[in-house]
Amino acid sequence: MTNKKRGYDWEDKLVKSFNSAGWLSLRLGSPSIHLPDVLAIYNKGSTMVAIEAKSSMGDRIIVRRDQVLRLFEFMSIFKAYRIRIPVIAVKFLRTHGKGLEEKFYTVSEVPDFTLRFTRGSKHIPKGLKEWRPPFKADGKK
Repeated sequence: MTNKKRGYDWEDKLVKSFNSAGWLSLRLGSPSIHLPDVLAIYNKGSTMVAIEAKSSMGDRIIVRRDQVLRLFEFMSIFKAYRIRIPVIAVKFLRTHGKGLEEKFYTVSEVPDFTLRFTRGSKHIPKGLKEWRPPFKADGKK
C-alpha cells in the first residue's frame, strides 16, 4: 500500500466516522491546495473541527509547523461557528507485530517547532492535549 493510499484511507475513515455520528464532514482535497485534510461540522452545537491527519507504518509521525498553521488560518474563516477545534489525528498502522494506534490531539496554538509523535509513547508534545472524537474508534456512535 502506498503512502498516498494509507493517507486517503485514514482521511476517509475519519469522514465516515464523523458522518455516522451525525456530523457533516468531508475530505478537503490534496495537500497542494494547502487546506486541512478533513472538515467536520456539527451545526446543532455550532461546532467545527479541522483535522490534519497523518498515518504511518513506521514508529514516527512528523507534523510540520506550516501544516498546523494551515489549520488555524482555515478555521479563522469560520467565525459563525462558536466552537472551532484544530485537531491532529495520528494513526500508526499494524505492522510486524506492532498494534494499531489512533490518537487525536487538539492544538492550542501554532507551535514554534515540528511536532513529533512516536508509536507507543505517552508523551504529548507541548501545546497539544488529547481529544476524544464524537465517535468510537470503530466508527460507531
